[in-house]
Amino acid sequence: MVKSAENHGLRLTRLLWLVIALISTRLVAAPGEITMGKTEQTFPLLETKTGTYTNVTVTKKTKDWIFILHSEGVCNIKATDLSREARIALGYEAPPGADQSSAAKPTSSLAQPLAELSHLKLSAFRLSAIKKFAANWRQNEREQTAEMHAYVNANPMALCIMLGISAIVYIFTSICFWLICRKTHTAPGPLIWVPFFQLIPLLRAANMPRVWFFAYFIPIINIIPVILFSIKIVKARGKSPWVAFLLILPPTSVFAFLYLALSQSAPIQIVKNEILALEIA
Repeated sequence: MVKSAENHGLRLTRLLWLVIALISTRLVAAPGEITMGKTEQTFPLLETKTGTYTNVTVTKKTKDWIFILHSEGVCNIKATDLSREARIALGYEAPPGADQSSAAKPTSSLAQPLAELSHLKLSAFRLSAIKKFAANWRQNEREQTAEMHAYVNANPMALCIMLGISAIVYIFTSICFWLICRKTHTAPGPLIWVPFFQLIPLLRAANMPRVWFFAYFIPIINIIPVILFSIKIVKARGKSPWVAFLLILPPTSVFAFLYLALSQSAPIQIVKNEILALEIA
C-alpha cells in the first residue's frame, strides 16, 4: 500500500515536472525561433559541462537549447554545454569523416550562376536606384520651378530687384572688361558690351588668335584656353605671374580679375628703332 502510494507520487511528480518543462519551453524559446525537430530521442546517459543525466528523453530541440526528461525530473540544457558525441547524435554537428567534398562540389558548380545572378540583381538595383534618383531630381526641379514662378507671380517686386541686380553685375563686369582692354592699349570695340562675344576683344588684348573663342564652348578642352588666357592677359598687363595663378583658381579668380581691371596700366614698350627715329627727328 505504501509502495503503491510512492509510485503514484513519483508519477505525479514526473507529470508535474513535464508540465513545468513545457511551460519553460515556451518561455525560454525566443519568439519566432524555429525548432530543429520534434521527434524524441533517448539516451541512457547524457553528459554535459554542468552534470550527468540518466534515462534521458529529449522532448524538444531548438537552435540553442534542448529540453529533456530524465530520471530525476526535467530541465533545459544549452546545446553548447553538450558533449561532442551528444551534439553529433542530436544533429548539432556533422559526424567526423563525413564526405565534405560531395557537399562542396554542388556548391562550387552553382557558385558561378549564383554570382552572375547576384551581379544581375545588383546591376538591376543600381539601375533602379539611378532611375529613382533621376525621377526625384526632375520632380524636385519641377517643384522648385513651380515655387519660383508662384513666388514671382505673388511678388513682382522681387523679380524687378533680381533683374536690377543682374543688370548691375553685368554692366560692372563689362566695364571691367573694357578697362582691361584699355589698360593693355587695345581698343575694346562695341563687342565688349555683347554677352559671349566679349571674349573676342579680351583675346585680342591677350594677343591670342580669335579661333580660341570656339574652344571656350567645348567641354574639358575649354580648360586649355582658360589657363592660356590667364597667363597671356597677366603678361599683357605687366603683372606678376602669381596673378595668373590666382586668376586660374576659382576662389581667388574674382579678386585677381578686379586687380587686373582696377590697377595701373601696363607700361608702353618702345622698340629701340623707334627711339632712334624719335632722336633723329
